[in-house]
Amino acid sequence: MKFYIALWFAKIINVIINIVDKSRGSNFSGEKAMKIDPQMVAHFKGIDYAKVLFITGTNGKSTTTNLVHHIFKSNGKKIIANLEGANLIYGVATALSKASTLTGKIKADYIIFETDERYLPLIYKQLPAENIMITNLQKDQVQRNGDPDFIYRKLFPTIGGNVRLFLNNEEPRTKSFDENSDKIITYGVERHEESFTKDGTYPTMACPKCRHKIVCDYYNNDGVGKFHCVNCGHRSDDTADYTVTDVNFADRSFKFEDVSFNMPYDTPYMCYNYAGALAVAKELGDISPAEAAKAFGEFKNVGGRFEILKYKGKTIKYMRIKQENPETLQTCINVMAADPEKKMV
Repeated sequence: MKFYIALWFAKIINVIINIVDKSRGSNFSGEKAMKIDPQMVAHFKGIDYAKVLFITGTNGKSTTTNLVHHIFKSNGKKIIANLEGANLIYGVATALSKASTLTGKIKADYIIFETDERYLPLIYKQLPAENIMITNLQKDQVQRNGDPDFIYRKLFPTIGGNVRLFLNNEEPRTKSFDENSDKIITYGVERHEESFTKDGTYPTMACPKCRHKIVCDYYNNDGVGKFHCVNCGHRSDDTADYTVTDVNFADRSFKFEDVSFNMPYDTPYMCYNYAGALAVAKELGDISPAEAAKAFGEFKNVGGRFEILKYKGKTIKYMRIKQENPETLQTCINVMAADPEKKMV
């Protein structure tokens, strides 16, 4: 009975918020309802956990969630997702309360949730998804998370067992989760014109498995590229299960399994979002590359961190970042430096 009261309370709040402003309230009703039933998320009915996907990591969660949702929806799938980016358990509760019947029954082909990397274990306890994608685990929000290895230690014991993992092949912490499950899908990006190398004077990271030095043969983004540990066998696979190839930033195109794709956003770090989304589309949604390619041409990121605006004859390239994330900041500087047009920053 506690669950029903919480659910109905959430639905009433959702209706009120919808009248005031449809774009708001992505957390509010779930937060209030879970004061009534702290286990509310676990009590929804009709959920097939094999059709539930969590997308987590430091960078790329929102974009990848939006892109996966767009591909699935364009191919006729009924999806429940938290596209507003409310990625704590309250946002999950809100999204489920909006989508459920008055008795808490969920009717959807797939449930796709962006989940905060720090709070994924808490969400997983109530909603044991059988599919989890990890985009990357890098330094981020240091005042909250400290070192990225803190997040790694929180996630590592949680993720595994019967879970199918979609892992970034070229990010050392993320790739190391391959020992946690027998169901591993890797995705990556082939070396391209914006890839770069660093000499020995640059700092590198410690191997998440043995704590010795990680060496990158090249980088596609800062901290992400073909790597190997100088001590143990931890390394990126020569070729990921799903690899984006023939990246052409000038033509805004790439290939995947010989299918040509339009590149909605021509920045290097977006290529990993594309590769991960295509892996999920095929493995979880049984959506072929050709079917996914049609959706790419119509994709527009919701509240993304990179936008191109036109104003009075000017082109404005807007990159919104978390200022305490050094890899993201460096990537943005790389994007600006690689842009041949005369510009003001």
